[in-house]
Amino acid sequence: MKKVKVWLFQGLNWFTRKHILIIFLAALVSFFIYKRVVWDSGISPLIQSDSQIKLYQTIQYKENGLQKHACYSKQIEIDPEFRFYPFRYPWVYFIQKENERKECVFQYPTFFAQFFSLLPIPYQFFNEVILFLYFILTAGLVLFLRFLFDVHRTEILYLASLLFLVGYGISSAIEFSESIPSHIFLLCFFYGVLALENQKKTFGWFAFISGISGGISIFLRSESVIYIGILGILIFIFNLRNIFSLIRRYSLLLLGFFFAVILLGGYNLYEFGEILGVRSKVSLNDFGRLQLSDRLYFFKEFLIGNTYRTGFISYCFPLIILISISFIRFKLSYSQKFVGWVGILSLLFVVLLSPYSQGGLYLGLRYTEFSYLLFSIFVISLYSKEENLDRKQWILLLIVFQIVLGFYHVKRNFKTIDFVKKYHEILQTEWVKYSDAPVIHLSTFDLLLISDSFLKKPHLIANKQSEFSILETRLHNLGIPKFQVFVYDFKPPKDDNISDEFYDEWVNSKYEIQSKYYKILSDSNTAGYRYMVWEKKQ
Repeated sequence: MKKVKVWLFQGLNWFTRKHILIIFLAALVSFFIYKRVVWDSGISPLIQSDSQIKLYQTIQYKENGLQKHACYSKQIEIDPEFRFYPFRYPWVYFIQKENERKECVFQYPTFFAQFFSLLPIPYQFFNEVILFLYFILTAGLVLFLRFLFDVHRTEILYLASLLFLVGYGISSAIEFSESIPSHIFLLCFFYGVLALENQKKTFGWFAFISGISGGISIFLRSESVIYIGILGILIFIFNLRNIFSLIRRYSLLLLGFFFAVILLGGYNLYEFGEILGVRSKVSLNDFGRLQLSDRLYFFKEFLIGNTYRTGFISYCFPLIILISISFIRFKLSYSQKFVGWVGILSLLFVVLLSPYSQGGLYLGLRYTEFSYLLFSIFVISLYSKEENLDRKQWILLLIVFQIVLGFYHVKRNFKTIDFVKKYHEILQTEWVKYSDAPVIHLSTFDLLLISDSFLKKPHLIANKQSEFSILETRLHNLGIPKFQVFVYDFKPPKDDNISDEFYDEWVNSKYEIQSKYYKILSDSNTAGYRYMVWEKKQ
């Protein structure tokens, strides 16, 4: 047994040599870049589900101006009132305007899309920008450890980079999402707070900028409110006896925070009638309809996963073991306790208060990615500060185990995305065959893989025969000779986030079309989907 232990620790020492860590780190970064390039090659880049809406929102601002919030559409001539607009809940929201007119707007944060609309690069490279920002966030974690926890050994900082890169935050880094930019701003806010708490020498302007960063993060991801709120509550509790000194110390940071909140919140209030934007109204409505049993169900799924998705426990049990033992057995510094408690409490409250399940595909651990970042900081600082050699080696063992386990889960998630990319290419190929023919969907389930086809040709939805009859009359009157029909050929799975009524009306809504003006030119099945081409009757 003693020999096994010796061999094990020798292996760990080999793994944590500087040049070995550099090789692993370079290989991991190259692997991420390679997969991103593969997914974005072919007929169109792999932009799916929620990321599609953020892309269309960005293109709307790029083509029509930063104040044009209406839903992007290629079918205004066919559908000026957005009656047949394919995207519904949870992607779009209809705002009541004057004269009883309704305006279709996307529910996602406008600031993210507005910023990307200003970048002088083609939309095909937006995914690469997000991945690059993930690497920037990793560098931010390294700076956090170096300057706030005095971790200076490069081997440990490389180890921290590996630990974070294989965390489940990668699921947001490989899609067009505002999560990673939000985490960068939130980390900057946390840096400013801990620098002030530790009385590190900082410039006044940096505290102000850190406060602004915290305010911006809220308007990119609403769960940032929980992270900042718990951070603020703990600071207040820890400094209860020095409240006036606390206010004076944090005055510039708070000034920056409220400056950003008032400025961005005022903009949202003026444009959309909601301080946190349209998304907050949708989320609040969804929050209100959930029962306690629904929340407990989501919480259980987050912890243990389900048939299709991994759970937090299976992904992070080495970290769970290490953090649990450290709070019981180790003597922790003030900063370690601070980061650890914020990470734990934030994770619990985000999961319990979120009105949605934790995402899709294999890595479904959404909304709590910043907790993983805090846990990474915590365990690396634990390893760096431990002086007992034997205990230090056991800490390292659990960290390396988490890295190996994290990479295993990342690989499984990437395998799922490779499968999605395969079908994505098949579907895009079908639409390209008739580039001028509008596509009619019979169900919102069919919208998950439209990608940039929506930027190239009209896509519409008719979820029942009566709606189709009105739509085909419009197509006929406009002289459109052909259209495609696209529908999933089986019963669609039900998403936990939608009601039974919405599922029956908009998801499980396919039917056999009865057409007055068009006839079927072709009818085929590919990859579980049914394709029909209809042409005008002579």
